[in-house]
Amino acid sequence: MSQKQIYPIRCPKCRQEQEVELFDAVNITEEPALREALMRNQLNAVTCSACEFIFQIHKALLYHDAQRGFMLYWLPVPAGAEEAGERQFAEMLLQLAAQQPDGVPLPPVHLVFSRTELIERIFLLEAGLDERLVEYVKHLMYLNNVGKLNPAQKALLFNAQDSTPENLCFVVQDTTTRKMEAMLHYSRKAYAALAEMFHAEEKMRMLRELFPGPHISARALLIQQPDVATAEE
Repeated sequence: MSQKQIYPIRCPKCRQEQEVELFDAVNITEEPALREALMRNQLNAVTCSACEFIFQIHKALLYHDAQRGFMLYWLPVPAGAEEAGERQFAEMLLQLAAQQPDGVPLPPVHLVFSRTELIERIFLLEAGLDERLVEYVKHLMYLNNVGKLNPAQKALLFNAQDSTPENLCFVVQDTTTRKMEAMLHYSRKAYAALAEMFHAEEKMRMLRELFPGPHISARALLIQQPDVATAEE
């Protein structure tokens, strides 16, 4: 079920202190309207009681799609604090597992560090795609477009709306301006061929080794290992 609690916050415009009720967890199967609120940037949005300025609180949020059987944990962390975030995620998983009824396994829980990642992963999982495989496709796109797709400056985002039965669509976003600059396509037949190849345990192990942690991101991987990209020039 969805969970909320009271938090003290300060308006970023007038600095007025106030207490507001914010969501810690949302179950969109029980309350579908919460999914739409998230998509419209209205979830955990606050209207200041003093100056009426509207702003959003970015905080840890557990997103549960019980019907499709997955959870997403959005944990906003500053750059460089990803390892601490993964440790916090591990602790949260232990708490969730302890709350599960006997004999009921915990559904897959995905870790994301930004709202952009959260929205993208929701669309990706709703489309029935494998997150590691999609990030592997992005990894290939980055390496095959060195000079045009610098992971430090450009993000590749799965675009469910413009994907077709023939192609998966990815948008190139400038990480500084947040502007969408171009669209790239990847054949669904090629994706299916990759899925079949990685179905073998040995190949699946290679994929898990490429993305070993709970935070699965081709861009983050390449930023951490810039020599991998430059070696392909």
